[in-house]
Amino acid sequence: MHIFWQPNVTLTFSDYLADTTQERIKDMKEYGYTASASLGIWSILDIPKRKRDRHTKFEKIYFAPAFERTTSCALADDSVQLAIQKTLFDINELSARWARRKLYTLRDETNSTGAMSIMYLSVKDEMEAQNQKMVYSFIKQVIISKEEGSFQEWRKTIDDLLLETSKWATTAEECYRLMTGQPIDKDYIMAPTLIDMGKR
Repeated sequence: MHIFWQPNVTLTFSDYLADTTQERIKDMKEYGYTASASLGIWSILDIPKRKRDRHTKFEKIYFAPAFERTTSCALADDSVQLAIQKTLFDINELSARWARRKLYTLRDETNSTGAMSIMYLSVKDEMEAQNQKMVYSFIKQVIISKEEGSFQEWRKTIDDLLLETSKWATTAEECYRLMTGQPIDKDYIMAPTLIDMGKR
């Protein structure tokens, strides 16, 4: 039911499986778009299973943008409209890369176990806020206002940023971990509790 972001993944008309309701059709007609992708960024934090290992082994974080097929709809096989939705998918990938880089950089700079556990929720919240802001700007310029040349400008910017941040791209391992819902390493478990540093 989900398609996870990967460098070679494209979204096609057949991936949009949701029925189009009258309310959605009305909204599409009002703003002049024919495709709507249901997107989100999945994430999880795994920690060593044995408490004694938590002082010597680092945590493992996973981020992966996901496209939900059953809640995404498209009225027509329009290449431009599908490209616009794919760009939104890529914006989610950039946000996931930002969070991944921030947490791993923190780990490497501090060389401290537990650092990613402490900062995970704060970084995740910041990622989501930044992503929402970027998505809103894109939708406003490209879909709602339809500013001339805006899609081409956005597409070039996103492509450049994807190239610059390729080191932090979502991996197949992350997609697998999030898809199965089970830790990949038998010596790890999903973190049972998390510290929200933004709510102290």
